[in-house]
Order: sequence, then structure tokens, then C-alpha cells
Amino acid sequence: MELWNVYDKYRHKTDRIHERGQEMKPGDHHLVVHVWIVNDDGQYLIQRRQPWKIGFPNMWDCSAAGSAVMGDDSEQAAVREAKEEIGIDLDIEKGEVIFTVKFSQGFDDIWLVRQNVGIEELQLQEEEVAEARWASEEEIREMVENGEFIPFNYFDQLFEIVNSPISLQEASLEDAEELLALQREVFMPLYEKYKDHETSPVTQTMERFSARFKRGEYYKILFEGMLAGSVHVYEKSPGLLKLHIINILEKYHNKGIAQEVMKRLELMYPEAEAWELDTILTEERNCYLYEKMGYKRTGEDKVINKDMTIIRYRKNSGLSKIESL
Repeated sequence: MELWNVYDKYRHKTDRIHERGQEMKPGDHHLVVHVWIVNDDGQYLIQRRQPWKIGFPNMWDCSAAGSAVMGDDSEQAAVREAKEEIGIDLDIEKGEVIFTVKFSQGFDDIWLVRQNVGIEELQLQEEEVAEARWASEEEIREMVENGEFIPFNYFDQLFEIVNSPISLQEASLEDAEELLALQREVFMPLYEKYKDHETSPVTQTMERFSARFKRGEYYKILFEGMLAGSVHVYEKSPGLLKLHIINILEKYHNKGIAQEVMKRLELMYPEAEAWELDTILTEERNCYLYEKMGYKRTGEDKVINKDMTIIRYRKNSGLSKIESL
């Protein structure tokens, strides 16, 4: 008997448990993971489902997939499914959730893990997996066209992210010192310009800065494997996500990083019905970017001093989401 934790539509874990095979109640959701392993040659480790499998029998699929069992978080589910189905220890430190697909009864986290694995190392679960191989993007697209591969609705996004120099890595408290230093470097020109001594991220204490790791998720933004910035996201209220702060080091400006990160965050949080952020009124470049991304001013302004006013933006339509099969 397999048991699942039950989530609501905002991905809040409830205190209820669901037994697999039973009909889920309307509004109940559970957690699913799909793992895509990519090697240094840009090939994808794929598996063919056994012909007796319910749902897409005998078709090719991602590296591993399945439902999170009771007590699993997304990472634990990804590691467990890879071990069970293809017999490898997933190098999860080289992985990231690149987006999440919300379907009628759950949330499907799509994991990208960059890892080299020899086919001879695999131990295939006979009940689930018929065979496995490496395949290029072109081969997968051709297999989809021929009806041999499960026709996921996210291949364009998957391949775009795999080929992008930008990645998001969830940060931990151990990264606090490095990320606070980055924040101070990014905001120092604004601090010198506006003299906002009480509110500037430059003057933030380590104690206050570290508190954000307890609320929402904090990500390191990597560009070609190098730390280029950071972004903090948290739920302000059910359905409303706050893009709290996004830092991009000056040498990484004009590379489209902030725009891509914002789009990717929308894909990672499909439970969001709206996004909100704050910025400085007179920083026209930032305002232009947010308005280009579909954000609109709410009219909630806060005067910090005679030279500086913080304005609020919200986006509640045109959010980037991926439709489920």
C-alpha cells in the first residue's frame, strides 16, 4: 500500500493522507517528480516503459519518475525514484527543479541533474523499465514525432533551460556570508546615491539577513557556473508570491539574466495566482524591465526620504505556466 501526503491548490501540505489507487477528493493534490539526467555531451538518459505499464506502455520516458510517498519532499522523491528504477545514486547537488507542472490532482516537479552515468552501471527495475539509453535532443524530438516518446508539453522549455548558461541553485544558511557580501556589492551604488541608511540592503545585519532562509526559498543565480546573483522568493499570502529581492552583479548586467530568472520562477511556482515586487521609483531601467515582464504599479508607494520612493508592482495575468498532458 502506497500512501501520499495531500496538498491543497497552493501546495500547502495538509494533515491528511491519501492511499494510492483511491479516488482523490476535488481540490486535493499530491507530489510527483520527473528526473532528467543530462551528461557532459548534452545527451539525456531515457528509459522505455514496460509494455504492461498503465499509462504510456512501451513508450520512452525521462530518466526516472514517480509519486512522492508519505514523508518525501521533492528531493527525496527524485533520489528514491532514480535508485529504484535505474539503480543509480543521483548526484542531487548537481540538480535543480527547473519548473513545476500543476495538473488536476497534483504538482509535478521537473528535475534536471547533470551527471555522467555509464549504461553498464544501471540496474533496471524489471517491473517498471524495459531498457535505457542515452539520446540527443534531436533524437528525442524525432521519437516524439514518431509516437515513441511520451509527448510532454514542456520539451521546448526543457531544452532551452538545459542549453542556457543560467541556472538556479537553492541556497542554504551556509551560503549566508557569501550572499550578504554579494547583496552589499550590488546595492552599494544605490546606497551612495540615495543615502537610505535605515532601509538599504547594504546596512542589513547578518542576523536579519539570515532570517530570510527561514521564509520561502533563496536561490543563487549562476551564469556559466559562476555566482552572478541571487533571488529570494516567499509566499506573502495564499496565491500571492513575493519576488523579494533580486541581485545581479554589475559585470553580469545586459545578459538577460534577470528577465530569464523571473520567467523561470513563474514556471517553478504554478500555484501562484499573482506576483509582487518593490523597486525604486526613479530607477527607470528596473521599472522598464518589470513593466516589460507584465507587472503593473499598484499605487502603494512608500517615501523613504526626499530622493527615494519605493513603489510596488504586481503581475496577476499572463503568468508563465506549462499545461499538463
